Amino acid sequence: MFFQTTTRLFTGALKALFSDFDAFIRICWAWYLLIAVLSVLAILLLGERAPVATIPIALILLASSGSIAVAWHRNLLLRERPGPVHLRFGGRELRYIGKTVLILLMTVIPFSIVGAIIGGVLGASGVGEMQAMLLGLLVLFGIFFVLPSIMRVSLILPATALDEKLGIGEAFRDSGGLGLPMAIAGVLLMLLVGAIDYVLGFAAGALGGGSVVGAVAVAILSIALQIAATALQIGILTGGYYILRKRQMPTQPSV
Repeated sequence: MFFQTTTRLFTGALKALFSDFDAFIRICWAWYLLIAVLSVLAILLLGERAPVATIPIALILLASSGSIAVAWHRNLLLRERPGPVHLRFGGRELRYIGKTVLILLMTVIPFSIVGAIIGGVLGASGVGEMQAMLLGLLVLFGIFFVLPSIMRVSLILPATALDEKLGIGEAFRDSGGLGLPMAIAGVLLMLLVGAIDYVLGFAAGALGGGSVVGAVAVAILSIALQIAATALQIGILTGGYYILRKRQMPTQPSV
């Protein structure tokens, strides 16, 4: 069951992206262009004072992440097609961002506690092998214990995108057995994207020979992979939410 669910989430996120990649591009291209233009204008107009524009650009980046995620959730689950230019931001997107920040805060606490404990042990030991072992234990703890719980709680995000009610307690209670498959599928997808990024970056650098063409090619590939990684992670949550809602549907009485 675990392997089947993990495979379903992994392949489902890939199929959702590549079968409707044009829709995701329509959802995100205007936001990425807006951020790029504002960044260039900040450098050209402000010069050495360009860092002043960091905060407003970061806020726009945050707004774009909520807008893109909500639109992709709705496209996958409701077949709500995006227009050619998607720069929508309202109460729904604001609620999505707020709940995302809440989940991030819930994530920071356990990792901070574990990190502080391990940091204290490392400071006391100062042994290289011990450091590597404890770091490995921290990674395993995050993947197999913390991340699954976070993924289960994060199922409130697709519900928010669809304007459906789903509390943190209900999401965690009804998603038993979904957390680890979602976590493993997400990690595998990020490893896949990272491997592709490394290979394509190496190839572009080799072919470009350190020229401007090579640098531009690497930048374009990095943006494309960043877009793909975003869509895949949203797809994992969407798939998990779909399974959750299927579980919650009342069984039909036999006739």
